[in-house]
Amino acid sequence: MIKLTGSLCGRMFVLLVGVLVMFGDVSATTKTDSSASQPEALRELERYFVAIETLQGEFRQVTMDETGTVVEEAEGSFVIARPQRFVWDYRTPYEQVIVADGEQLWVHDVALDQVVVRPLDEALGVGAAQLLSGDFANLQAQFDLSVADDGRILMKPTDPAWDFQRVHLTLDDGVPTAIEVADGMGQRIVVELLDVVRNPAIESERFDFEPPEGVDVMRGS
Repeated sequence: MIKLTGSLCGRMFVLLVGVLVMFGDVSATTKTDSSASQPEALRELERYFVAIETLQGEFRQVTMDETGTVVEEAEGSFVIARPQRFVWDYRTPYEQVIVADGEQLWVHDVALDQVVVRPLDEALGVGAAQLLSGDFANLQAQFDLSVADDGRILMKPTDPAWDFQRVHLTLDDGVPTAIEVADGMGQRIVVELLDVVRNPAIESERFDFEPPEGVDVMRGS
């Protein structure tokens, strides 16, 4: 299952979350005066930044190693809201709940009866944290944006210090339906988003996390 450590799954997962939360953490002042020469897919992405504040839905996640071998398959549900709040609830293959409350990241491994909590910016890392605070103009500054031959949006970080090489994003009717994150060594996480609801009303308490009684709580720095 996904562990927030130095492993492939941990690094790739937090980068993936950074990309996803980016779409719910956008300044309300984002401009939409795209050049007419900009590809329609990128104009659609820019419009998305203006229109969306919250998302929720289901997901299917596949993690592959450098040989293309599937090393993990998972399913669950998600909720995303700005600023910097999300819940990833894994149902399979193991129960795990990952919650960001805007300041801290909580990881509850149900089988291990353990909770790990860390400051959100440290847990996500530099690259993902920059995504969380960005708007479309910042996205353009941080990434080379283009449209791949298959119609997906291709995002390549301009800073070589980032931990991943590229992100492929699929938009369908103005919402993300698939995201693929690759680290440059052939290792990838692909997430398919299902039954996505735009701007649902979400109570702020949804992002509060209270460790269940009796679990071991480990605090990182």
